[in-house]
Amino acid sequence: MSTKPLLLNVRSRIVDDTQQQRYLGTGFNRPIGACLLLVSLPIFILNTALSLAKGKAVFEYSEKQDCLGRPVKYQTFSSGVIKGLPMLWAVLTQRISLCGMPIDIELNKKQTEYLQPYSFIPAGLFDAVTLHQASGLVSIEKSVLLEQQFSANRLGYLLLLLKAGLTKLLYSNNKSELTTPSIFNLFGLKVNNDSMTDAVDWVMSEQNTAQNIKQCKTGCFINVNSVNLSVKHPALSVSLNSADRSFADGSGLRLAAKKLGINIKDNVNGTDMLPHICEAAQAQGISIYFLGAKPGVAIATAKNLRKQYPLIRIAGAEHGYFDQCEAIKVVKRINQSDAGILLLAMGSPVQEKWLQDNAPKLNCRTALAVGGLFDFYSGKISRAPMWMRELGLEWVWRLMQEPKSKFNRYVIGNPLFLIRTFVFNRASRGF
Repeated sequence: MSTKPLLLNVRSRIVDDTQQQRYLGTGFNRPIGACLLLVSLPIFILNTALSLAKGKAVFEYSEKQDCLGRPVKYQTFSSGVIKGLPMLWAVLTQRISLCGMPIDIELNKKQTEYLQPYSFIPAGLFDAVTLHQASGLVSIEKSVLLEQQFSANRLGYLLLLLKAGLTKLLYSNNKSELTTPSIFNLFGLKVNNDSMTDAVDWVMSEQNTAQNIKQCKTGCFINVNSVNLSVKHPALSVSLNSADRSFADGSGLRLAAKKLGINIKDNVNGTDMLPHICEAAQAQGISIYFLGAKPGVAIATAKNLRKQYPLIRIAGAEHGYFDQCEAIKVVKRINQSDAGILLLAMGSPVQEKWLQDNAPKLNCRTALAVGGLFDFYSGKISRAPMWMRELGLEWVWRLMQEPKSKFNRYVIGNPLFLIRTFVFNRASRGF
């Protein structure tokens, strides 16, 4: 007799007896909803007046579904600003929660079954999955994010509300009003608008020429620093645009793309991509070569990853402090190792130029310019807490860890990027 249903029943009963009381007993929904309604009263009056002046009904009604397939009736203003404010009345009447089950988020069958014990939780205006995805992150599985949300205490509930409000302010957009092209140009740089899944599939695939000759594909990551460096080093733009793939990395690019009416699918950064690459490489028996960073860092990265992925094949690991005259020997070592994937961590613009010059000589299927990736996985630098990453503030964490070396990049570079984007409108024109 299978024990799975029994375990599910036990889990459901535990949730009902403890977390249900705690989640629904937060006591925050009504007082916060009432306060927000009171503060937004002028907007209610304005929107009502606009609707009546246009001869339209004040409210529009629609029906959506939460992630468990339950119907959710939506009430919005037909005219004016912040049209979703009437949903606060649904919070007061306890038809929905401020934080609850996601709306318009699809779950697969396994995820839905996993969340059934939490089915007492109503749909919410905010949720952990939407918050996590707002800045393009795809780091944590959806059902895990939701279980963390539903298991949180009252402080966790309030913090989720705070994060949701900040995220709404920074990254809110109506995706139906944005286009999602497969490729677009930003500051004169070609950007491939890939999801994380598509990006990893591309990295793992082989590319053959018309003569059926295997060719090394090159991939780069474009972020705020890449844009700023392209101004000082025009050759970097050439190197980036010559790469086979250039992925959108970071919330800064998301803001600039949004200004152009473009929706970026995912925040495809190397740090989040590497675990996916390792899992795929381990499953397919493809080896990885680590080249770059200071002496000892690449080796430490390889050792740490081998602990996490015991079956992964490490083709080689060496630092990036070698003269250009030694590049031929380095290429020879990579080719002799039979590496399938090369991760190159030399920093911009050096790594992009190195790939542009040497990729035609490489036998591996894919070479990626990954910047400071090895510093994270070697243990030299820790990653920012998830809440900072969700708000697009990982750069603050990096600045706190390396204030001298990262001062120009972040304290000076970030404001310059915003000025170029929102004052000089360079995002659509290049430099």
